[in-house]
Amino acid sequence: MLQMEIEIKNSQAVNYSLINKNAYDILADEYENRVKVLLPVTTDSVTYFAPYIKPGGSVLDIGCAVGLTMSVLKQKGFNVTGIEISPQMAAYAKKRNPTSEIIVGDFLMTNFDEKFDGVLAFAFIHLFPKKDFHDIFLKIKSILKPGGVALLSSTESRESREGWYQKEDFNKKEKRFRKFWTEKELEESLADAGFQKLALVKFPDPYGKVWMDFVVKI
Repeated sequence: MLQMEIEIKNSQAVNYSLINKNAYDILADEYENRVKVLLPVTTDSVTYFAPYIKPGGSVLDIGCAVGLTMSVLKQKGFNVTGIEISPQMAAYAKKRNPTSEIIVGDFLMTNFDEKFDGVLAFAFIHLFPKKDFHDIFLKIKSILKPGGVALLSSTESRESREGWYQKEDFNKKEKRFRKFWTEKELEESLADAGFQKLALVKFPDPYGKVWMDFVVKI
């Protein structure tokens, strides 16, 4: 295991998506077990985002995990598609949202046949290093319809840092890449990518994290 960690850190061409897939396959059951605890804060966040989306519009949930956010969006009348790189996570999402399309794949490598009125990315952008954010933001912009909006969310950090970290608040201490954003840094990065900030609300979750939910448009 130690050798693998050394190889990951020293690699010049790290496949972050593959590492995320393996980590979240292992953690899928624990995510599913947290659904009831996370439902209130998830509902609050979606309720905040919903008025910015065209009524009855199409929404893509990037990294939809076990499909909790998808189910809340559907209850609010949106046509929701999910994309999830972890097959184990996606299986839970499909069970929870049987009538919705769940794409099992890498968001950055997937070609979409349609554009969306809204894009939601909870806990997604911080799984990649800052140097990759140009490509991530460009892809999100490319799949938004004119007038479309995105909710981009990450936990608030007092300092900017990134590296390999364990999921300390989970029973299985899987390592995956993690970028820790300050509010100022993330806001400036969104502006540099050509997004217009519409709103920012912070939501504390039951596990002691504070989430920065930016609503932006192109």
